[in-house]
Amino acid sequence: MVRPRDSSRPEELEGSADARHQDARKVRAKGKLDVTAVRLVVTPSLRRRLKRPVGRLFPPTQVRGKEFLTILRSSPLVITVGDRVTETIQALGRTPDVQVVDQVERRVRREAPDVPYVRLYKAPNPAGSITFDSVVSVEHALAGDKPARVLIDGEEDLLAIPAIVLAAEGSSIFYGQPGQGVVMVTVDERAKASAERHMLAMRREQWSTGAVSRVAPRNKVKYGR
Repeated sequence: MVRPRDSSRPEELEGSADARHQDARKVRAKGKLDVTAVRLVVTPSLRRRLKRPVGRLFPPTQVRGKEFLTILRSSPLVITVGDRVTETIQALGRTPDVQVVDQVERRVRREAPDVPYVRLYKAPNPAGSITFDSVVSVEHALAGDKPARVLIDGEEDLLAIPAIVLAAEGSSIFYGQPGQGVVMVTVDERAKASAERHMLAMRREQWSTGAVSRVAPRNKVKYGR
């Protein structure tokens, strides 16, 4: 197992390489997010909407089924958001190209997933928010050597949203839906547009390593291809 070292900067780490990652290195991030010096905070109305899967939900009984495995094995780039789902995808024979984890499962501290990676990024991301640092880390992980891990100090749950915006079309994103199964999102124009709407619906706050103040009036998050 490759374990993260204590560093706030990306590191080259030893680890086994999956042959599929040769193709994954060619898949670069296609979207851009301009959220400098801010964090986006989920609103109560958006939180209610996000309780519904943003992709296709596979119940536990279907996760090892033929359809799920076919999608998993044929995807040019696989991104996992969550410790348990990262382990699940690895157990099914595919090392995630990008894994976003926080060493917490159902609010209980746990060991990091025993899943290989060659590049490590770290970022703070308080619960219920998306920080500039976490978005940059996901973007770098998508653009750099793979498999890559983004280790979050805080909560990683919402980071599937910017991952959809930033990932190349054709990528597959997997995240866990507590008590229901695994959600799979195929990245396409429709998925990107939906993810962007979710981010624009979030409250925008200034962010500087723990010093947070609300921005008024609320400005839109700017995107560019």
